[in-house]
Amino acid sequence: MKLLCITDPITHPDFDTTIGLYQLFAANPAIEFFHAPVSSIDGSSQFQSVPISGHLSKEAFFQLDRQPRIALPASELDLIFNRADEPVPADFFDHLSQLETTVRFVNQPSQVAYTRRKDFLESYGQAYLPDHIFSADYDEIEAFFQRFNPIVAKMNVSYGGKGVYKIWQVGDTVFTDNIQEGCLTYPSLRAAIAHLKHIDSSSDYEFVRFLKNIDVGDKRVLVVDGEIYGALLRKAKTDTWVHNITAGAAYYTAPVTERERMIIAETYDHYSRRGVYTLGYDFLMDDDGEWILSEVNAGNIGGYDWLEEITGDPILERLTQRLFQLAKQSIRALNS
Repeated sequence: MKLLCITDPITHPDFDTTIGLYQLFAANPAIEFFHAPVSSIDGSSQFQSVPISGHLSKEAFFQLDRQPRIALPASELDLIFNRADEPVPADFFDHLSQLETTVRFVNQPSQVAYTRRKDFLESYGQAYLPDHIFSADYDEIEAFFQRFNPIVAKMNVSYGGKGVYKIWQVGDTVFTDNIQEGCLTYPSLRAAIAHLKHIDSSSDYEFVRFLKNIDVGDKRVLVVDGEIYGALLRKAKTDTWVHNITAGAAYYTAPVTERERMIIAETYDHYSRRGVYTLGYDFLMDDDGEWILSEVNAGNIGGYDWLEEITGDPILERLTQRLFQLAKQSIRALNS
């Protein structure tokens, strides 16, 4: 299999899944493996790529964008696996989308650009989500806040917990808490919302009822082409409400409940029919002790190696074999 992965190496922490996948693919003699920098994606039918084979150290991974590149026509590839972290350049998915009739992608870029948005799930999984609204209207946001204080505001597109803000009020003071900004204070809710809109004015935020059992952790269920690989319970090591591994959380194995399997079965087809096959379903514990769907992450999903580490199951081999199967599917069949 001739496989190309796309990423910006310096965006990944040294324990990141993408590094492990690069090492796995480079060491596999059945894979002719190439890397393309995010910055090189320009709409061309050729990739400026770096061939990789054999042992790839973490140090070498972080230097990949500095290595000599060769022109690689998209038509010569069997499969492209985008591993670029958010945020990506504004035209990134548009450029890749132009090649969808030429080469097979693990996840169709034109559809990832759509399904990665939190409001995509609104049409298909609203019944499984906690109380929430998507809005830019202050009066609507204020009414929701007065009903549920505290609440959480989520950017429509974000990564690693960076675009998520807890909002609450004590007396006349409103607070926001975010893993990058820390805790900030405001004289009013209107001032806090204005701050959020200044950070991201591109689309409506999702405002969600804050779940009181957040300290239990965040369950990530890994799904590939409709198959459930397993679940990780992510739990912060410090006193924080954000349980994200890239933000320093620990991870443990967790069972996948029958209700979670039902939710995945009811929603997965809305992604797969759009050519998006690698998903991360995130569940949080609701106030009644039941796990409730929080969001679905589409495309560049982490955790395969971590799940293998704690379960002993051959998760990476299973994923690799699925990539081989995807590569064998013809472009004609994909676009029919």
